[in-house]
Amino acid sequence: MSVKVLLAVPPGIDKLELYKVLGLRAPPLGLAWIAAVLERAGHKVRIIDSPTEGIDLRAFMGEVKSWHPDVVGITAITPTVYKAYETIKAIKEYDKDLPVIMGGPHATFMYEEALSNNVDVVVRGEGEYTTLELINMVEKYGLDPPHLKAIRGLAFKDGDQVIKTPDRPPIRNLDELPPPARHLLPMDKYTVFGKPIRIVHVMASRGCPYGCSFCSTSYFWGRMVRYRSLRPWLMRLRTP
Repeated sequence: MSVKVLLAVPPGIDKLELYKVLGLRAPPLGLAWIAAVLERAGHKVRIIDSPTEGIDLRAFMGEVKSWHPDVVGITAITPTVYKAYETIKAIKEYDKDLPVIMGGPHATFMYEEALSNNVDVVVRGEGEYTTLELINMVEKYGLDPPHLKAIRGLAFKDGDQVIKTPDRPPIRNLDELPPPARHLLPMDKYTVFGKPIRIVHVMASRGCPYGCSFCSTSYFWGRMVRYRSLRPWLMRLRTP
């Protein structure tokens, strides 16, 4: 069997300055990498990049109702988190038993806030393998607290108590990850300065050795810098 997982950038954030002023619409590589790992494990995944596809909350809920996912995952940074909470509230009003997970920098550090806003489980930090373990567990046991406690990198509630499991060690070899699931994204709709320029975003490394107070990178990805090697990508380009 497989689990149907809907991963989404929340609707309603296209009014932010990032979209209005810069005209920047970039693919959510974090979701695409999680989707690729889930697909490799046999799960069915869909990504909704709401601001890029022009989907508002009503249309988003229409997609949820028509696709019938088993789990919904929402990503958020601090400027978008309140729209994410609005989206999750709508999901729970539709089906209070539909598991909702949240990841991304804001939820990683503000997991108690997220859990008080209808989020069932927070995936903290690097999300690929944590999400995979979580989805595999949900497939067998649902949101069972004793089993959730065995997964590193989570935060959830057991009754009124907030449980934070141990941190998951960073992925040392980034080459073991499959390529991001760009086939699930509207790649022809991403823009720079509002112009439909064909672009491909890449993440060549994760982590930062510094700890700047104004930046979350080293706290989210860790201070150990990990690089992706170039060779696998060159081999793909040479493949006819």
